Amino acid sequence: MRRTSQSRRLSLIAMALLSSACTANRSPSKIETALANMAKDVVIPIEAETLKNPFPQSEQVIRQGQQIYLQSCALCHGTDGHGRTEVGRGMYPPAMDLTSPHVQHWNDAELFWIIRNGVRMTGMPSWKSISDTDSWKLVRFIRDLPELDARAATQAAETERQAKAKQSSEDLIEYGRTLYRQEGCFMCHQLNGEGGKVGPDLTVEGARGRTEGWLIGHFKDPTAYTPGSIMPAFKNLTDEQLKTLTAFLQSRKGQKDHEQK
Repeated sequence: MRRTSQSRRLSLIAMALLSSACTANRSPSKIETALANMAKDVVIPIEAETLKNPFPQSEQVIRQGQQIYLQSCALCHGTDGHGRTEVGRGMYPPAMDLTSPHVQHWNDAELFWIIRNGVRMTGMPSWKSISDTDSWKLVRFIRDLPELDARAATQAAETERQAKAKQSSEDLIEYGRTLYRQEGCFMCHQLNGEGGKVGPDLTVEGARGRTEGWLIGHFKDPTAYTPGSIMPAFKNLTDEQLKTLTAFLQSRKGQKDHEQK
């Protein structure tokens, strides 16, 4: 019964495509695209659904499947499976996004059958050159593509966060450098051989192991942290400004400061 139903649906698809005068010289209509995609769902024979993937969804198998994918599938579907390649987009209909629910709803046996046999009217070829063993591993990799996509997005977000944090830290240090000059710290302290000698040399301040809390507290009340200190309290600076000045001093670890002074 199901086989008869599939035959009828394929006949209808073929008739619709022929009556719409399909051509590869222009983009397909929405109806053509829908019918071509539908063809992928109805061509899989019933017996294919009884096949079982002999390989586990393990990291090793997925890695092996990825190598096969990059050699045979990435040209059309892209390295990430989204199909955003010149070749893939030039197909009518375009190469499918393998991370999409449409593809991921197929079971392993159905994906295996499509890889091995292809689908007419869609540009998906029959990959008889790929062995059954490699085809099953390829299926495992295709199954992992949405996770790979999610991991890539997470990694990209983390990379962006780190870049912003680094930029924020650099901005903090740069403003601290400005405050160091504005507040006249160089009149009493040396930094890279320049400045006064009334107070301690700050060239290696960042290597002394003093915490941010200690330095900010010292700025606010020097004698409470260093008895007998003649350094004036920095009451004219806000906590945020003291934090930037501290960040600048903690970045001084004896390296030559090549930046503008």
